Amino acid sequence: MSDTASDDTHALTILLHRWQEGDAVAREELMALVYRRVRSIANQSLMKHAQATLTPTELAHEALIRLLGTNAGWVDRRHFFHVVAQATRQVIVDHARRRLSDKRGQGVEALPLSQAPEVPGGGFDDDVVRVDEAIVALAQEDSRQAQIVELSYFGGFSREEIGEALEVSVATVDRDLRFARAWLKEALSP
Repeated sequence: MSDTASDDTHALTILLHRWQEGDAVAREELMALVYRRVRSIANQSLMKHAQATLTPTELAHEALIRLLGTNAGWVDRRHFFHVVAQATRQVIVDHARRRLSDKRGQGVEALPLSQAPEVPGGGFDDDVVRVDEAIVALAQEDSRQAQIVELSYFGGFSREEIGEALEVSVATVDRDLRFARAWLKEALSP
């Protein structure tokens, strides 16, 4: 790790603790320090969801707004960015649910089920909601694997960053990610 990265890590941890103690200036300094990283996480996350209608800026802003509204006991930068990944996931899922909800029943005549045309799947938004539900189910089976999926797909973390955040080896990350992908594939199959 470079001296600059080490200094940023140290500064971020100090600002997190000052923010927890109620220092509003620390909150603003923290947001300025992490904004680029959060936007990068949002951009990486959206690249994996090419059909998303959110922009990286919208996703980053919404995730940061959610973070500002929480009273989570931030431990350090790793914990903070893990929560950023969770917030990013929730923004994407909530956006997909909202779009699905908006599509239901707009200007559609009510018909008996026997007369209704076959309805195609919900597309991207439906897939996002299904993946979210599958990750929730995976967390019941193996919470670390669910966290690894979340950090990878919704947080844009590298394998090394995931290992650091969860305090496991890269080999463990790779193994858990393989098992989680297989589990999710099975869970999402029709």
